Amino acid sequence: MYFAKTYFSFKYGTFSTRDLVASAAEQGITSLALTNINSTCDAWDFVQLCQEKGIKPILGAEIRNDNRLLYTLLAANNTGFRQINEFLSQYLLEQKPFPEPKDLIPVFDDPADGFIIYPLDNKAPGDLKANERIGIQPTEVNRLIRLQTGKDKLIIRQPVSFQNRTYYNLHRLLRAVDGNTLLSKLKSEDLAAEHETFLPPLELLSAFRQYPFIMTNTSRLTESCQITMDFGVYKNKRLFSASREDDKVLLEKLAWEGFRQRYGLTKKHRDRLIKELRIIDEMGFTAYFLITWDMIRYAQGRGFYHVGRGSGANSLVAYCLRITDVDPIELDLYFERFLNPHRSSPPDFDID
Repeated sequence: MYFAKTYFSFKYGTFSTRDLVASAAEQGITSLALTNINSTCDAWDFVQLCQEKGIKPILGAEIRNDNRLLYTLLAANNTGFRQINEFLSQYLLEQKPFPEPKDLIPVFDDPADGFIIYPLDNKAPGDLKANERIGIQPTEVNRLIRLQTGKDKLIIRQPVSFQNRTYYNLHRLLRAVDGNTLLSKLKSEDLAAEHETFLPPLELLSAFRQYPFIMTNTSRLTESCQITMDFGVYKNKRLFSASREDDKVLLEKLAWEGFRQRYGLTKKHRDRLIKELRIIDEMGFTAYFLITWDMIRYAQGRGFYHVGRGSGANSLVAYCLRITDVDPIELDLYFERFLNPHRSSPPDFDID
């Protein structure tokens, strides 16, 4: 199995997600695991690109403390992938080191949700649980003679961190930047091994020809991993209430209430509010304003401080909804900078 990284293994990997999948397809690889270091940043793009190339995607993360590989987590299903992200968040947000192999508590609620792959010598085969495996690199095959037990727990682990020798040099530069050191000062443990590239599948299997059971174990693990992502369904919330018309009525109600609170009963600036509401409705951003208003209302109810800024502060509607406290009339700000019929990119509210 190929355990691949992209440049979302920050200051380590050299592949873009697209180039990684394209390179795998060129090699005739039919399944690929994405295992970035302490990260799942590009999982969504990876799955979509794999589907386009006819490659089975497997999602996971390589867990490290500093430069030391502890284990690799692989999701057997979407539930397992969620639990991997929860595991990462727990330790990254609290800035705690990840648990050592001997101290690792169950990552997956159900062993069927995912696998834990240890590098050779990090854990004895006899101590492995049902969903734990030892990953063997082609360069480690000669060391298998010493293993007398746990043959059903061994799988192929071919790391992929860079494209070729040229990109290996780029990898070295990235590692030097990460360590704020000179290339000449880099240690072996700071770097990936030079063989961490895409080996042709036949060459990879040939390295294990004396151990066919490892190929079988690897194939079974690959088959048991199934990630599903539906890219054909629009998942963003498109309505705030029951219908677009209800959204329009609600936004107008809230905007006029806010207008009276901000400006009183004066008729000044009313034309601008009418114009903004019309453009917002015509361009289909009514629900967007309402969802943002709802977030701000929640923050206010909890006593959270917030600041609405950026081009969103050019909107009188946003000012009336208290999404921002910047008065666009007083500061002579133009709504068209935030939203206009000729703008190709969607608007955004910057809220801190």
